[in-house]
Amino acid sequence: MSAYLTNLSYENAVYATGAEVTDADVQDLQIVENWLNRPASEWAVQKIGVLQSKIEQYSYRIYHSSRYGKHPIAKLIPAFTLIQYANEALGYDGWSLEVTNVNVTSFRQVSEEAGAASSSESTVEPKYEVLTEAHVKVVLKDGTYTQSEGFGKSISPNKGDCYNKSKKEAINNALKKSFLKFETMVLDHEKKVASNYYVDGLYGSRRRSKQPS
Repeated sequence: MSAYLTNLSYENAVYATGAEVTDADVQDLQIVENWLNRPASEWAVQKIGVLQSKIEQYSYRIYHSSRYGKHPIAKLIPAFTLIQYANEALGYDGWSLEVTNVNVTSFRQVSEEAGAASSSESTVEPKYEVLTEAHVKVVLKDGTYTQSEGFGKSISPNKGDCYNKSKKEAINNALKKSFLKFETMVLDHEKKVASNYYVDGLYGSRRRSKQPS
């Protein structure tokens, strides 16, 4: 008999904790699985497949056009297009975006155009450059999620506008990367299923109950 159970499943298990066990303790013990870069249900696998099909159709049209060259799809596909595909594939309530961090990495006044800077009578309005880094999570309704970082840059004579545009670009960049990670997630998941990698069931356990005091 094998020393390792390959048909063990926790799919319907309910984990219970005592009244004095806090939610922080539960997180530390990792009783409830972390679904980063791993599908939490068959629903996620199916819906991500639909989403990926839409992305592939878009990339096929892009890469067969000589206008765009061979840039990464994350650079070519607009964020609003990915959001549209996600709503169609996952449902409007099937996913959510969580911005976890926004960091201004650089803020400076940029040099004015040649000639204008050397003129003492120049009335050219100064411009500012802001570089921003954002971290986001794209979470599906079953708990599956990916996370990525994105970067944004903006130049504007208005400091507030400059920051807002840079922040928006960074968040959109991270959003696109997070959505595009779902393909790799599913491909990796399928390889692990084929090799009997999971010993806690394909989707483990996601339920926990609190015992009354």
